Amino acid sequence: MRNNSQDDLEAEAAEWVIRLGGGAPTPAERQAFAAWRALSPQHNMAFQRASRLWGDLDLGGREKQARRRRVITHAATGCMAGLFVLGVGFGSGWIEPARWWADYTTETGEIRTVRFEDGSSAVLNSYAALTIRYTARERRVVLLDGEAYFTVAPVLGRESRPFVVEAAGGASTALGTQFMVTRDGANVDTTVTEHSVRVAATGHGGLPQSIIVREGQKVHYGQDGLTVPQNAPVAVLTAWRNGQIVFDNEPLSSVIGRLNRYRHGRIVLANRTLADRRVSGVFTCSDVERALATISQELRVKSVSIGHLVTVIY
Repeated sequence: MRNNSQDDLEAEAAEWVIRLGGGAPTPAERQAFAAWRALSPQHNMAFQRASRLWGDLDLGGREKQARRRRVITHAATGCMAGLFVLGVGFGSGWIEPARWWADYTTETGEIRTVRFEDGSSAVLNSYAALTIRYTARERRVVLLDGEAYFTVAPVLGRESRPFVVEAAGGASTALGTQFMVTRDGANVDTTVTEHSVRVAATGHGGLPQSIIVREGQKVHYGQDGLTVPQNAPVAVLTAWRNGQIVFDNEPLSSVIGRLNRYRHGRIVLANRTLADRRVSGVFTCSDVERALATISQELRVKSVSIGHLVTVIY
């Protein structure tokens, strides 16, 4: 298996194929490409492989519109194949073995409510997966992927067990009744909508950290440890429960990541200079294509699709 640096190099080469094939490159793009290609012989060979795989690329600016479109199409097809092989996208369950042993899952575009034996419940967002591990000592739920909104039966009467949501090595223990946990690989966000939650995770230097997150706050943990709680736009973050996706001045890279959860296939951002463009709007979870068309028009960016499999934004 190739290492991550090789995968990154191939992805960068694919990006250059798409960027240069999408139209006459600017002098700045030519200069940036020349600098990238000169970084090492491996960079040059990676670009040559991408060019051979997806068609000859005319860097002299002589390509006509039909030729540019063919190169983009070839590049998009190559990106699609690479994404499935490298397993970096959502929506391809065969490359995500964690879903195979989940107790509850949702398909792409599906929002589902599940109820547990103690009276607690969880609303699973599109393409989520979780496992139940209740014992005599605790009520533990493991979020394997995606997003879930929990309404917890309180510790009362015979129910004395704490309610814990485990995700990516950390844990969110309910001190109240309602909160949301979002997992994207090793990155986890906990958003509290009622009362409070204790979040524990591994911090810097491998030391454990624990913090109380209050109502209306969210906290994040990942490879860089546990952040301090911040005020959160709860209505925006939980709008998906009502079938809406709300973006409030979010970067395009984040917007694409969220849209991908509601869409079969994959949206790919080929031009990294667009990643920080800001997006605001309210869209319907069930109509991602219209959301994508509106966003593309507002930002004045271009896109090309290969059926329903992959859409490349450049």
